[in-house]
Amino acid sequence: MEVSGQIGIFENQKACKPLSKHLLGRMRFAQWGFIAIMLVGDLAVSWLFETLYPGSGWLGVLLFTVAALFVWNRYCRTLVPKAWMARGVPAASAITYRIEDQVLVLQGDLTSTHVAWSGVSQIAPGNAAWLFIGSGQAWFLPTRFFADRQQERAFLADCLGKLSAEAKVRSPEAVALVEADVGPWGVARP
Repeated sequence: MEVSGQIGIFENQKACKPLSKHLLGRMRFAQWGFIAIMLVGDLAVSWLFETLYPGSGWLGVLLFTVAALFVWNRYCRTLVPKAWMARGVPAASAITYRIEDQVLVLQGDLTSTHVAWSGVSQIAPGNAAWLFIGSGQAWFLPTRFFADRQQERAFLADCLGKLSAEAKVRSPEAVALVEADVGPWGVARP
């Protein structure tokens, strides 16, 4: 059986909007409780500092806000991964990136993604990764997957060979790495 249709740019974001409800439940509203706690805490600490050290209420607000944001950041970094793992999703998954004539294949233990080269509009540097940018989304390839610089250059050269001329023009950092042996931001990497 097969179904087909057209999906617009970023339609996946609209379609997946309820994901946070399914994944996090009521915890998706935690930021509003945090803001309320932070405002009350700022007022209380400001009053306390102003009482103990007149003229220094702003310092109490600053210190409490920094501490509260630190706690919030630590909490948020664990919230979503824990929710995914509670649903049986592993914390890390092995994945292989394979170049084929018509597609880039991302093959994992649980999933397989085939990205048509005609659908890749650009290869761009990300945060310690290469981004394969396509129709409304991007797939990333961590640079740590490469054994050395030569392997990275060879892989990107093969990828660039599959792209359209327009996509190559939109991928100057990848082209520079392959042709000039410089890093994606003009800095040589070992």
